[in-house]
Amino acid sequence: MKRALTLAVVLVLGLLLLANAFAGGQGDAGKKSLKIGKIPITMQANYHQAHVKHLIAYAKEKYNADVTVIDGEFSTEASVKGVETFIAQGVNGILLHSLDEKVNDQMVKAARKAKIPIVTFYIPTFSRLVPHLQINEAETSFQMGKVAALKWREWYPNKPIKIGVIDYLTVEIVQKHRTGPFIAGVLSVDPTAQVVSKLEGSANVQKAMAAMQDMLQAHPEVNLVYGANADHALGALAALENAGRGKAVNGKCLTEIVIGTDATEGELAKLYNPSSSFKITQGLQPRVNAIAEMDLLYNCITGAQNPDAWIQIDTFNKFISYWDTPIEEAQKFIEDQYFTKLDLKSAASK
Repeated sequence: MKRALTLAVVLVLGLLLLANAFAGGQGDAGKKSLKIGKIPITMQANYHQAHVKHLIAYAKEKYNADVTVIDGEFSTEASVKGVETFIAQGVNGILLHSLDEKVNDQMVKAARKAKIPIVTFYIPTFSRLVPHLQINEAETSFQMGKVAALKWREWYPNKPIKIGVIDYLTVEIVQKHRTGPFIAGVLSVDPTAQVVSKLEGSANVQKAMAAMQDMLQAHPEVNLVYGANADHALGALAALENAGRGKAVNGKCLTEIVIGTDATEGELAKLYNPSSSFKITQGLQPRVNAIAEMDLLYNCITGAQNPDAWIQIDTFNKFISYWDTPIEEAQKFIEDQYFTKLDLKSAASK
């Protein structure tokens, strides 16, 4: 009798454990859904829209996590309010991409006080307080500058290289990973090349276009134009086209080479158009970055990664040029990374 009772207890416990295993649904997060707060630096840019879309899908599928997004609006004030909101909501973790390293310190300390793990993306904490995901762009930025200078020297050996930049002038990490290495790449080919103008492009096409118009007024001799993001590059190209420039013949640029960053649909449609002077970019990978960001935060939540210890994990961009990257390869890239339905061959022929 006693033995039968023991077996019955074991059977009941086994059934309870089995029921509990299925109660939480699918995903690595267990029985209860995780609540994640995400603050992108801005939701205006195509890159960040794609990043957030990948993040929401991956977090749910992999970790049974629900992601709430608060737009950082390219403003430290908006980011601070976002962190405060997520702390008040009692989320399980925060993903932060904000402008100012020192303000990032303050936001991290507030989250830490509330015992909420927080991970930074692209722009770290000033004091290196928490795990960080960094897009290491220096190599591809340098490569873009080098290839642009080589092409210009090949086509116009007697025309001095004059560099113009539409930029995030006050964002130090952009200077470190994008603009600085790009210029260094140009100088590695031609040490006599000159930066004749660097203007603020802010966070939209219209401001970048206005900046390029100002640059052309002051420095019509500019012949390598670098935009620190897609809006900067496309705004610059639009200003050039309005001025009767921005043209190429069978891929040979006539008055300048335009170089961008992001590799969005708009950039790649221009890049593969043989009549446009937009010819080089580097592809940020929103899917790759969203996955890496969520994995890092989940490890902090579970204790697999110390949430209060600095570690930097790097991801990388993809170099893309009209001359070096087959259009089929670029097509697959934007389909995988940017959810695009655009047919590049068709778009580039218009």
